[in-house]
Order: sequence, then C-alpha cells, then structure tokens
Amino acid sequence: METNINLIVLKIHMQEILFTNIMTMSMKTAEQARVDNLRYSSIEIISQIKSKKGLYIISGLRGVGKTTILSTLLYSIEKSIYLNGDIILKYGVNLLDILHYFEIMGYTTFLIDEIHSIPDWEKDIKIFYDETHSNIVITGSSAVALKTKGSELSRRATIFKLKPLSFREYLYFKVKKGINRIELSDILAPNKLRKIVKQIMPYINEFGIYTQQNALPACFFNDKPDVYINILERIVRYDLQSLREVDVHYIDSVFKVVKFIASSPPGEVSYTRIANSIDRGTKVAQEIVKMLSYSGLLYVIPPEGVGHKAIRSEDKLLMPLSFRSALCKSYGITPSLGGIREDFFIQHVGNAKYLKTGVERRTPDYIIGENIFEIGGEAKRWAQLKNKKNGYLVKETIMFKDNEIPLYVFGLLY
Repeated sequence: METNINLIVLKIHMQEILFTNIMTMSMKTAEQARVDNLRYSSIEIISQIKSKKGLYIISGLRGVGKTTILSTLLYSIEKSIYLNGDIILKYGVNLLDILHYFEIMGYTTFLIDEIHSIPDWEKDIKIFYDETHSNIVITGSSAVALKTKGSELSRRATIFKLKPLSFREYLYFKVKKGINRIELSDILAPNKLRKIVKQIMPYINEFGIYTQQNALPACFFNDKPDVYINILERIVRYDLQSLREVDVHYIDSVFKVVKFIASSPPGEVSYTRIANSIDRGTKVAQEIVKMLSYSGLLYVIPPEGVGHKAIRSEDKLLMPLSFRSALCKSYGITPSLGGIREDFFIQHVGNAKYLKTGVERRTPDYIIGENIFEIGGEAKRWAQLKNKKNGYLVKETIMFKDNEIPLYVFGLLY
C-alpha cells in the first residue's frame, strides 16, 4: 500500500516537473514576441479581450502577430499563463490535464498559441471552459481548425481574424505617421477623398516596398525577406496535416499550385489551368485551393450571384501581401503588377465579390454592395465600366478625375 502511494506521489511530482518545463519553454516564446509598439489591429483586438472575460479565438496567417497579442495580454492581465501548442504536442501532454493543473495553481486567464497543433483540442477547450468559465484566448494559423473543429464552441467564442499590415499600419511604423482609419463611404465621397489623398500623397513612394516585401510583420520588423518561403514550407509540410492526411505527392502538388497562382496574372488562373499545372483532376485542384485558403495563404473571392444566377462559375484567387512578390522572387519570375494591385485591394476591402464573367471579358473586377470597382495601373481606361452605375476606376496614381480613386487610399481602411 505504501509502495503504491509512493508511486502515485512520484508520478504527480514528475507531471508537475513536466508541466513546469512546458510553461518555462512557452514563456521564452512569449518573451521573444514582446514589442514596445503594437499595430492598430492588435490594439483593437486586445481592447475587446480585456473588456470582458470569455472565450476568444484569433485566427490568421503565420507571421501576422498573433503571438505578440498573447504576449501583451500575458504581461497586462493578472494570473495569466501562456502555453504554446507546439511545445505541448512535443511533450505529449494532454491539453485538459495541463489546463486543470494550472487552474489549480491559481491561474485564471489561459493564453494558448498555435492550438491547431494539438489533436482534438476543441473537445478539451469546451470541457475546460464549461467547467471553469475561465478567460481563454487561443490562436492558430489554420482557419478551418478554428472554425469547423470549433463548431461546438461557436456559441461561446468570439472570433477575430488578423491580416498582414495595412498600408496605414505600415506607414505608422515606417515613417512614424499616424493616419486615422477611414470607411469605404469616405473614399466614395469626393470632398473627403481629396482630403484623404492629400494626407497620403507624401508617402506613396513607400507603396512599392510595402506591397512587394514588407506587408507581413514577421518580415518587416525582423528584416527577413526569406520569412515568406519559411512560412510557405511550414504551412504545406505541417499545418495542412491538421486539415487532412497528406503524403509526398500531395505536398508536391500543393507547392506547384502555389507557384502557379503566385506567378500568374489573376485573370489567367482557373481550376482547370491549376489542374493542368499539376497533372491532376479539377476536384483535386479545388481541394488544394480550399486547404490553402483555410491556412490563410490564399484569398478566395466568390462570384457575384447565387446558385445558377452566379455570374461566374469559378472563384478568383489572390494572395496576402507580400507573398506574391516574395515567392516570385524565389522562383526567378517577375510578379504580375496587376496581381499585386488586386491583392492589395482585396486585402483591405475584405468583403468584395468577383464580377468578371467567363464569357464577357470586358466587365469590371469587383462589386461591394451596389458599388463596382475596376482595378488597374495609371493608364487604365473606362471601357469595362461603360454604362455601369456606381462604377469607379481604381488606379495606381495620385492624379484622378470624377469617379476615379487612387488605389493607395484603400490602404487606410484598417
């Protein structure tokens, strides 16, 4: 009897040591992510989390600053603990067990990073939250794991999506210029637009380096352009495994799909052409695109319309800034400037639908509400917008006429 008690005590002691080691290693990651100045999007998310106890999910591409948010919360909320999902997985520890242990130790706020690394995490989070009603903030780069696996948590959780830096945020850090966030309605009001253009005009020379290299915080703040390649590798070789079973052939196809999309003008990308580029069927191409969109590496823009009334049967596929340029550089290919412009526009407006048809080529690009937008360079003309009500020509230029909008101003939308 005494021997059994000793074994139980020893097991508990060893578990305590293991949990403490996980916490210590996690804390090093949190410490490395601390910054003096936060981006605007992070400040807004942190403010909402601190205003009310609850269950919060922050999803987003790797490198956008999710760990920095958790690090800030860690050092600003009493009795909070940061745990890294990759480290928990490495030590083979049950998530619910480690949460219960630190709850007994007096912690009341649990910050769990890269949680999608842990199998069946959503079950443990649901049990722990229902039992304790603790303050829980979890992050992950895989949107599907956070939204579909978290479906049982949907009524309990508040979900945030963190994007790469906006042009407004980039200017704040690069040239120390604070510019107020604007709404789409401000851009569409001629008098307000002129004032906005005057504000941003001195800084448009920063637009190129921002869109083609520095939109991702992990690159901009660390001056590491190769971070885009590293993130791609991490997503394809590790993150996709939380979505489906993958083998070497599937991984090879995913890399080829990314290369095809990054190196092609958006108007020349279709599921059929993607399938041909990997010598596989259209359904496989569609599934790969879906997986990449769940990881955050692709923006999938749906067609305008519903069902059989949809204007186009295929989606438009774009990329977060500055992935297109960084990947093309690694491939030794010049990126499509039109693609970069559309990446920029879609990243900032967020809720557009694709308008161009597969039959009538000379139609505008995007529709937001009742407003239609055609994106182009300085020489872009009005052909696609002819006879279109509420049509706007968005051009990469600072000079504009009625119903024309400089592309740069959309960078102030968040």
